[in-house]
Amino acid sequence: MKIFCAQKPEGQHASQRAAIILLRGVALACVVAVFLWGYAATQFNGLQHPEVMDQAQVARNMARGEGFTTHFIRPLSIWRLTERSAARDAMLDRHPDIINPPAYPALLGALFYIVERGNLNRGDAAESGARPSSAGWKSLVARGVLSLFGWPLLWAVLVAVWLLVVAQQAWFLRVPAETLPWHAAGILVCVVMLALSWMPATSFKVGSEIAFTVFGPDRFLIYGLGLPLTLLNGLLVYLIGRRLFDRRAGTVAALLFVVSETTCQFAISGLSTMLAMTWVCLATLALVVAAEWREAGRNPRAAVALAMAAAALVGAMFLTRYATGWLLLPVCVLCWRWWGLLRGALVALGMALAFLVVTGPWLARNYSVSHSLLGLASYSIMERTPTTPGDKLQRMLEPKTMSVTAAAMLRKAAANAYQTCTDSPWAGGAGLSLAAFVAAICYRFRRPQANQLKWFTTGGGLLLFATMCVVGIEPRPEGSLAQAGNLLVLMLPLMAVFAAAMIWVWLDALRNAEILQRHAAIAVLVVAAIFPTTAHMAGSPAGRSPYPPYHPPVLTQIAGGLEPHEIMVSDQPWAVAWYGDRRCVWLPYTIEQLYQINDLHKHIAAMLLTPVTLNSRLLTDVLAGEWRPWSPVLGFLEFPTSFPLRSGRLFVGPDLTPVSWQMFEAMKIKDLSGGINMVLICDRKRWTDKPAP
Repeated sequence: MKIFCAQKPEGQHASQRAAIILLRGVALACVVAVFLWGYAATQFNGLQHPEVMDQAQVARNMARGEGFTTHFIRPLSIWRLTERSAARDAMLDRHPDIINPPAYPALLGALFYIVERGNLNRGDAAESGARPSSAGWKSLVARGVLSLFGWPLLWAVLVAVWLLVVAQQAWFLRVPAETLPWHAAGILVCVVMLALSWMPATSFKVGSEIAFTVFGPDRFLIYGLGLPLTLLNGLLVYLIGRRLFDRRAGTVAALLFVVSETTCQFAISGLSTMLAMTWVCLATLALVVAAEWREAGRNPRAAVALAMAAAALVGAMFLTRYATGWLLLPVCVLCWRWWGLLRGALVALGMALAFLVVTGPWLARNYSVSHSLLGLASYSIMERTPTTPGDKLQRMLEPKTMSVTAAAMLRKAAANAYQTCTDSPWAGGAGLSLAAFVAAICYRFRRPQANQLKWFTTGGGLLLFATMCVVGIEPRPEGSLAQAGNLLVLMLPLMAVFAAAMIWVWLDALRNAEILQRHAAIAVLVVAAIFPTTAHMAGSPAGRSPYPPYHPPVLTQIAGGLEPHEIMVSDQPWAVAWYGDRRCVWLPYTIEQLYQINDLHKHIAAMLLTPVTLNSRLLTDVLAGEWRPWSPVLGFLEFPTSFPLRSGRLFVGPDLTPVSWQMFEAMKIKDLSGGINMVLICDRKRWTDKPAP
């Protein structure tokens, strides 16, 4: 008698494995998402980087249909536009932005457009009180359905339905492996929209009668873009690690990357770093798949197409941050090596053309506006040198006589290199990935593609480090690891992949160790990476206001006293443009240049001085530093008698109490009690002496 053993078909085994992977992945992604949300909820205390506020206000202008214009006007930009135009028109009413790349503002603008059109910012609708305009029957039906159910309930139902479908497929083992990324992407989109729907009511409008919700518009940048991009980057890190090594290395790499405090700080900073990381991960994943297909000898045209796609993604990276375009060199060199001398040269040439196809239209736009391919961004290598300290160059209205020597730029690069090596965000969990990656450099993996991608990561990191030192980096805010201009952190996802692979190599070398012991070792490493982040969260939560130097309610109140067509100057124009939604010129380098802008271009209605300059060191920064031409004003509040603005107001004390101030007269002692935190000077009295309740 023959006994037949019941065996499961091979397809059922594959579906079972896919179902288990899907359930584990969804559970892990939910845990990580809750962790990131908790970190943002406890540690986010408003925007602290000028670059973020600058790009956010450009995005808001794009969402309104005003094009790529800015309310943050630099004197250097005025000079550039007047030199280009035969009519010497600075276009202050619709001033084009010629310093920011377009990718991140465009993505933010799309987010703001969704927020406005979808009525997700319920503050505007509640405060305006305006009746809805007449529309077609389709629009009325859609509006009635959404008003009946509400956005939160709609997205909650979609999330629930999707999760039920996935759970049903996983329970009956009917999950094809190729559908896993689509399920993960769909669940992620529904969760993001659900989170946006439950955002607190806020307003993008400006006016004294509109109540300002603390960090209302700022939170859309973090919860609507920063955290989802972090989760997406973690998924891409997992896919890269799985392709290069195995599922274990991909999982550990994703955890090391996401839970490190460096990543969490950049996620809640609002900087374009997370978007640039996404392009880096996508380009690397395309290169990994192209290498596999080329080695297997299948789909040779598709492999070349993936290489072209990687170059196009580098172009998108360039449109996110100009300095990252240098990564096209190691990408072309890598593909040249893969395809040989002659064919590789043709592939590299095609990749360069793909890069130009993506970036060419924007470069042409910059040249048509400013006669410079990069606009004002090309002047960044001349900033923060001994002859142009701080932000002096961008605040100059006539930089024709300025010259920067090669020796000065070399000293600047050396100083930036020293600062990066001694004060960099490689603490807080990212240091573990860096240490293991350094060890992986000295190890030779079995797969040639892994070794080649390892040297690509090393070469790309060194190239970005050199570029960062030449271009320059912004100072880090106190208590934050996020730093505007830090390019080296873009290679952190790839470093995490090789760090995880090296950790598993060490554990596999311990042949006598049991599986439980290896998993315990991995758990200890993940805990070591997450410990600084959790310790920061367990401590005291972040403050409720980013003051000093930014106080959104006061900035909104001050800007509400000006008409939309009027213009003001300030030492923090990025904050006035974002929170106040008013055109603001950066305080020119000299008082004479302020007179030129007022007489030759447009009348200046007000000037606002904030802790950006009032907190400057009197001897080194004011009397002998960047702000020396304004030393009588910043040091002693003494204005020239010919100053065009005549009516003043002080904001004193920690609560910024407004106090009337008679300019050109001796200041009373009571006006100094509590300290002068802000100074507002206008062409006429634009306020009431009695503060609003």
